[in-house]
Amino acid sequence: MKVLEVLKQASGAVTFPQLASLIATIPFIFFPGTVLSQALSVNIEDDLALEVEQVSGLMFLPDFEFGAYDRRQVEPLGDLGRQQLEVGDYSRALALFKQALHVVRINNGLYHESQLEILDSIIASEIALQDWAAVDNHYSYLEHLYRRLYPLDDPRLEKGLREVSSWHVNALNINIDGRRVEHLREANKIFKLRLQIAEKTLISGDPRFDFLVRNIEICERQLYLASDLNKEMIARLPQRKVNEYDRRGALIADRD
Repeated sequence: MKVLEVLKQASGAVTFPQLASLIATIPFIFFPGTVLSQALSVNIEDDLALEVEQVSGLMFLPDFEFGAYDRRQVEPLGDLGRQQLEVGDYSRALALFKQALHVVRINNGLYHESQLEILDSIIASEIALQDWAAVDNHYSYLEHLYRRLYPLDDPRLEKGLREVSSWHVNALNINIDGRRVEHLREANKIFKLRLQIAEKTLISGDPRFDFLVRNIEICERQLYLASDLNKEMIARLPQRKVNEYDRRGALIADRD
């Protein structure tokens, strides 16, 4: 539960080593090479492109000896970004990483695995800045990217989906951004995708089946409890029969 412990401290001062540890331990997951809905794809790509374009012209970005979109600047941009993370200048680090991502996408296309490491660094910067909406948006983009990059039987797909599901699980367990139900829905969706992958890639009796099935059951139970139907039924019960909701029973495991 190391990720959960770090996120619980996010409302206060969080050191870079903690953030680095957080990003390193968040699990990943992603579905096969099927195309995500066009609406999601267009929205994510348009938003990210706009975001990067706005950042790419900032005055403090370095002036390299090669062109603005030369692939050779990706590595120095990444190095400078990591240096800024280490000294606590998260806004500047974020701008550098976004510039690197922009260059990579121009040179390698919208769907290339060279984006993955940069996106991890972008998320680390956004966690340091406690910009939870941006963190959530980039995890959504990571999900989309992994699903486009890897087939169903590729272990990198499962690794990516574990990372995204872990973000949603930890965000909902500590209600980090007030969007607990939304995170429940996303976690439930991804656990189901991971179960489909497991059915095609794991041997019968693998303990990961129990982990996935258990978390799906918890998600669906909590989604029902949060539904309008359940609230209406509770409102009709005598007050003495309405038990206080026990949040400890709602926690979902974030690691296999």
